[in-house]
Amino acid sequence: MAGQYTHEDIQLALGLDKQDLCLEVPITRVNTGNSFLIIKVANGEALSKIIPNQGLINTISDDLDLIGFYVYTTDKSATLYHATTRMFAPRYGIEEESATGMAAGPLACFLYQYEGLSDTSISIEQGAYMTPKSASLINIDLETQGSEITRLMAGGYGSLVKTIELAV
Repeated sequence: MAGQYTHEDIQLALGLDKQDLCLEVPITRVNTGNSFLIIKVANGEALSKIIPNQGLINTISDDLDLIGFYVYTTDKSATLYHATTRMFAPRYGIEEESATGMAAGPLACFLYQYEGLSDTSISIEQGAYMTPKSASLINIDLETQGSEITRLMAGGYGSLVKTIELAV
C-alpha cells in the first residue's frame, strides 16, 4: 500500500466494503510525470457503487502528491475491454473525469508487467460508470524490448454529451 494509508482508508475514501477491493493486487502509486493511485476493485458492481468521499480523496492526494485515484476492474462481465475505470481528482477540482490518458498509460503498464496481460495494444474504458454516463475509450500501445516496456502511446475516443456556450 502506497504511503502511510491503509486499505481501510482507501475503502472509506471510495465508500466501499472490504470485499469490494481486490486485495491480492496491491494499491500502487504510479507515475509518468503525474502520480495516481491505481486501485483494483473486484467487479463492475463495486465500480458502480463507489460513493467518493472527495475530502478524504483530496487529503490522501495532497499527502501523497497525487493527481487522484484511478479505480479499475478487469472483470469481463463489466467491460468488453481490458479494463474499465473511474478517476477522482478533487485536489485538481475534478470530482470525476471521463477520460484520463495520463492514468490509463500507467495502468496499461501495470496490467502488462504485474497482472500478466500479454497484449501490447490495450484498451481501457472510462466514464461508463459515471452519472450521467460519459464513456470514453483510451487505446494504449506499448513498445517493448523483451519483457521491458520502453515506450507507450495513449489516445482514444470520446462522445459528445452536451454543448454549452460560455460568455468570456
